[in-house]
Amino acid sequence: MSDDNKKRVVLVARSLQMGGIERNTVNLANTLVDMGHEVHIVVFKRRDVLLPRKEVHLHHFPVDRINRLTGIGLLYDLLTRWFLATTIPRSGFVWRGIYTSLLFKRVMLRRIEREYGPVDHIIARGHGAFELLWNLRDPRFMQVIVSPVSKKHVAWLDRWYTRLLFSGKHNICNSTGVLESFRILMDMHGVESSRERVIGNPIPVDKIREMANAPAPLPLQPYIVHVGRLVKQKNQELLIRAYHQSGVSEPLVIVGDGVELPKLQDLAASLDISDKVEFVGQQTNPYPWMGGAVVFVLSSRHEGFGLVMAESLACGTPVVATDCRGGVRDVLVEEQARWIVSQEVDTLGEAIREAVKRPIEIKESWVRRFDASQIAQKFLE
Repeated sequence: MSDDNKKRVVLVARSLQMGGIERNTVNLANTLVDMGHEVHIVVFKRRDVLLPRKEVHLHHFPVDRINRLTGIGLLYDLLTRWFLATTIPRSGFVWRGIYTSLLFKRVMLRRIEREYGPVDHIIARGHGAFELLWNLRDPRFMQVIVSPVSKKHVAWLDRWYTRLLFSGKHNICNSTGVLESFRILMDMHGVESSRERVIGNPIPVDKIREMANAPAPLPLQPYIVHVGRLVKQKNQELLIRAYHQSGVSEPLVIVGDGVELPKLQDLAASLDISDKVEFVGQQTNPYPWMGGAVVFVLSSRHEGFGLVMAESLACGTPVVATDCRGGVRDVLVEEQARWIVSQEVDTLGEAIREAVKRPIEIKESWVRRFDASQIAQKFLE
């Protein structure tokens, strides 16, 4: 790639923990590097579980600590944290965003540009990241909305927050479902973006397939798999009840960790299926479990995009999913769409049973729509 075509891109995330937002940030960074561009990732919290390739420049920016090192910053933090944030509901991000945006532009961005040269694009992924940068007014700045947005409880506050976060910004939604809910919110409060667009999540298809072949302690018999954080949004309680109702003999393997684990283990015991439901914990490389399964099941209450569904398809494993707000219908198309079912035990259980008996052959075209290089190019455009 010629220097004229090479771009310098800054990606912003709260941290690099194990989660969909973080995986997408790393996937995009690695892909842009593969395409010949220069990439920097800026994180505010040093909790690195997922690491990009060594060619990606990783910057830790502890903005709260930097702010408190100044006397004025410490007083500001105490005033806003203990008075304004408690007096005005849900306003903590407003006061943090004022100094975070300022320090990001005047310290972090200047440091990168002084050492490496002018930045072409700044991309913040996820609410937690662009809440901290709501006051960054920069034409290079794009913010990626990764989950459905909905009306809050206090009308005037919600209008104010919506205006701060989204008015005049380049807002990118990661699915048509997220865009629909976002536009409802914007219309409700009379707020307009500078630009709106749908760009799906980047899937490094070939890399995922390579990682799926890595050694792993998989069950010796055919099994069903679920991958996700064990939290209420992912609704694994519905998954376990539906699996029990399905009556299939294949065991259910749940990959992930979270606060709901004890409750889910108790549920499996109460249904007398503890010997058929295996919790294997969080896995840095979950793809061998995806690739080895006969079917992947998603039971979420809502999904911004549903990254694990696309990853499962890349591994050659068909998907059963609940019909929830977000990107499920963007990912599961054609024959796969018939396994999008209502969030009910009976219908999900029936779909699991049908998917095990009559598996669908995955088409390459379903997967390549989200190939990371195509998604990365859309951001550069």
